[in-house]
Amino acid sequence: MKLLPLALALTLAVPAAAASTDSDFASSLGGMSESLIGRAKALQGNYRMATQESGPNDPILLAQKPLLDLIKKVEPSVVFLVMTTQSEGPGKKPGGGICTGFFTDALKELGRPSIITTNAHCVEKMAIGAEIQVGLYTGDDNRPKMTKGKVLAYGSSTAAKDIAFVELVDPSLNRRPLPLWSKLDRGEQVIAIGNPLGMTFSISRGIVSALERERLSSSFVLEMNQSDVAVNPGNSGGPLFNMWGSVVGINTMIASQSGGFEGISLSVPSSYITLAMQQYKRTGNLSPGAMQVEVSPSTETLKLTVRKVVPGGPAEAAKMQADDQLISVDGVDLSGADNEAAMKAFLTYVKYRSPGEKVTVTVRRGGKDVALSVTLGAPKPPEPPRPEWAPIPPKEKADKSGPTSFSI
Repeated sequence: MKLLPLALALTLAVPAAAASTDSDFASSLGGMSESLIGRAKALQGNYRMATQESGPNDPILLAQKPLLDLIKKVEPSVVFLVMTTQSEGPGKKPGGGICTGFFTDALKELGRPSIITTNAHCVEKMAIGAEIQVGLYTGDDNRPKMTKGKVLAYGSSTAAKDIAFVELVDPSLNRRPLPLWSKLDRGEQVIAIGNPLGMTFSISRGIVSALERERLSSSFVLEMNQSDVAVNPGNSGGPLFNMWGSVVGINTMIASQSGGFEGISLSVPSSYITLAMQQYKRTGNLSPGAMQVEVSPSTETLKLTVRKVVPGGPAEAAKMQADDQLISVDGVDLSGADNEAAMKAFLTYVKYRSPGEKVTVTVRRGGKDVALSVTLGAPKPPEPPRPEWAPIPPKEKADKSGPTSFSI
């Protein structure tokens, strides 16, 4: 219904057939006034002004109670990590860093109650099995209880696999493990708990800004979820929660020109934690696998096609050839999806297999499907290192002469 200007609406409220005098109109207003005053007095006994003096039943405080209860429930499961590395040369002091981690439910995937999850870039300069200092929440945000832990396994931050696992030396100190949840919507509220700049157990809140930000390059091939939750160096490896207290991601990076938080934070989706646990159960490590091939969509078929096979690598040993079209890997279909989805599926599958594991790759060659058994190796050549906290490199643009190629 079209809204009318206020003056016109008041005029139309008076029936045209009724000739009202000023006194009648004044009387009617007076009656309305008395009615409103009477109604206000009747309600006065049931309502009161919300002030800071109204105590624990203040409606403003009550509205925040679910959030406060959620934070109290999940905060003890977040840990403070302190890393110390050996000096890199004579006369140089030992290195180190501060990160965050969290107890993760590992019963289904690993058959153990929990494991501490963090980022690979927090611990990858340390040896597997190295001692790490773990700070447990005590109820005092500024004074964690320090205990010993050890590095179990880590992926590679330069191979788009920024996940690591840590455990406590004394398992009796383990805290309640946090469940993982992979479903997210844009606009959903999320919470981060971490140790930004060493300020322990700091909490920030925001919303999911975007999902599955893809960086299809040699270093950034898996998607990350974007939020506006304030995180800074020290938040690395910390959990991103939904409002039910489940972990939806690992806070990993910020997009920044200054080096500090500018409203864009990126988290590794929790589904990759599950893949990492499955790999760790199979092989005892999180090292990324590689076939040592270069692939890109064909300009003719628009399907993933082998462009180059690295001499002496796993793909060559399996008799893979240039111009082979990738159909599937261990039954995962690569031919029916669009190029980016197929590339992501292929790279994810291979990177979450360890060197030495065998995979079956079906290729189409000369109109026939050929099954090849590939024993994965390590990435070669080494991928360029990435600073722990730095602006995200720009997305690689396709060569004007043809589609971009990717090495795996």
